[in-house]
Order: sequence, then C-alpha cells, then structure tokens
Amino acid sequence: MKKILALLVTVFFLAACSKDDWDNRNPYLPEIAVNVPINTALPTYNKLQYPGNAVFIGGYGINGILVINTGTGIRAFDATCANHAVSSCSKLTLNGIEATCGCSEALVYNLYLGLPTTDAQFPLKEYRVSQSGTMITVYN
Repeated sequence: MKKILALLVTVFFLAACSKDDWDNRNPYLPEIAVNVPINTALPTYNKLQYPGNAVFIGGYGINGILVINTGTGIRAFDATCANHAVSSCSKLTLNGIEATCGCSEALVYNLYLGLPTTDAQFPLKEYRVSQSGTMITVYN
C-alpha cells in the first residue's frame, strides 16, 4: 500500500510540474537573443540601485533595452514599439518612467507595467531579469 501511495504522490508531483510557459511573442517584433550583464556599481548604471529610475542600454535587442527599478524589482523591455513593424520610427525614447514611440501615433508606454497608456494591442516586449548584488542580467 505504501508503494502505491508513494507512486501516486510521485506521479502527482511530476504531473504538476510544467515547462516554463513564459512566452512573449509579438508578430511585429523578431526574436533576438539577449544576454546583457549590467553592473549597477558603475556610474552609467548606478541609478538603477534606486526605485523609479530607468536607463537605456543600446546595442542589445532590436533597438536597445530599457531597464527600470520599480521598487519591487528590476524590469527590462526592448526599446522598440510593440505595435508597429520594426522601422526607423519604432525606436522608443526614454522619458523618465515612460517610453515614447517615434511613429505618427506616438504611443507612450509605462515602464512599471510595460503597457501602453492609450489603447493599443500589444505591451512592450519584456525580457527576463536576474539580480545578484550589484549585478543585473537581462536575458531571454
């Protein structure tokens, strides 16, 4: 009886485990590998140690990466408008805790949530973040 109970418990736990369902696909944005180490002890990224501060990091993702300290954690988004095909106007401009699209609609996104402040279909493309001491890693 104990063997059957142990087997059932094992099967239950294995069935409860699932693959990582974190999926953030957007038909406008291509999938690009991202792995960015950020040392917040460096002057360029020092403000990420304090809540409410955001930085733009170029050279990664599609048009760069926007990283914000929300006070409850670090979030990172691609600096590309999620509601347009990639073009010269789709690069986002950082304005405090918001990012603005350069295209004609000039969509504005809140970096605390990654959501547009007006009615739009897609949120910003978010990347995973891990933090250990003063090191932050943004990846997908």
